[in-house]
Amino acid sequence: MNTTDLELESPVCDLCGADDAATLHTHRDWPHDAPDGTAMVRCRRCGLMYLRPRPTPAAIGRFYPPDYAPFRPAIEDERWAVLRWLRRRKLAHRRRLVEHHVRAGRRAVLDVGCSTGLFLHEMALAGWDTRGIELAPSAARYARDRFGLDVFQGRLEDAPLEDGAFDAVTFWDVLEHVYSPADALARAAALLASGGVVVVNIPNWDSPDRRLFGRHWQGWDPPRHLYVFDRTTLEALLRGAGLTPVAWRCIMPSYFTFILSIERWLRATAPRAAGPLMRVLRLPGLRFAVEPLFWAINRTGHGSVIAVVARQDGRGA
Repeated sequence: MNTTDLELESPVCDLCGADDAATLHTHRDWPHDAPDGTAMVRCRRCGLMYLRPRPTPAAIGRFYPPDYAPFRPAIEDERWAVLRWLRRRKLAHRRRLVEHHVRAGRRAVLDVGCSTGLFLHEMALAGWDTRGIELAPSAARYARDRFGLDVFQGRLEDAPLEDGAFDAVTFWDVLEHVYSPADALARAAALLASGGVVVVNIPNWDSPDRRLFGRHWQGWDPPRHLYVFDRTTLEALLRGAGLTPVAWRCIMPSYFTFILSIERWLRATAPRAAGPLMRVLRLPGLRFAVEPLFWAINRTGHGSVIAVVARQDGRGA
């Protein structure tokens, strides 16, 4: 991608503050994706992986257009019945994970990076008080207009929220996108009521996908993914914010994340075949033939994405 006018910045490690990193991949390793000059590096002191240099906060918006894939419309607008069922199942998995770890009493949830509000709508239907934060104006507007949700359009640190107001703060596929995970988690911890939980869902470093696809792994996704976490660095960031991990779960379907890595690999190695093959792989019913395999991988904790639940006071549920 030729982005000669793109403003870049060079951060230090967000976990330990060191300015000492080794290069893992450069923009040349990610055809059609990463802006010229960007690279994924790994801190030599603590192991945190991050994009350096990276687009500035003022420049990153161009990589989140209104048709960005995670900005999904309401489930009721889905054409295929099987996809409506799959999407409802996915949201139910997320809701049940949160409900399992939140103690009885008042139930209030903040979803950071709430996109078009699908998860918050699911929680509202289950009787939760809901608030959302979304940086993209079009997605925030959709969440407000379609579902009537209370969504602040902007950054977490700028949202007018009261400390101790929430029983759960969720980051569904979001923490890897923020400019300072340490600051975001510290703010989330402050927003929790006593015994509340933070839930973070991220690409799973310990998945077969990462080993199989290497530099084409979807978990890199530059420049939108500013960080890549392994279990050690994510746990260190959580503990640094006063949060203690109490559960690691692969609860989300892995098939579609897996084929995103296939698409990246095809676009780099066989671009002419990529379009026809991806149309086949995205047929709604195809995934059911391999669903048992992905279910088994999830059960071992090696699915494509993994969720960690961390409690403010460190006590297990």
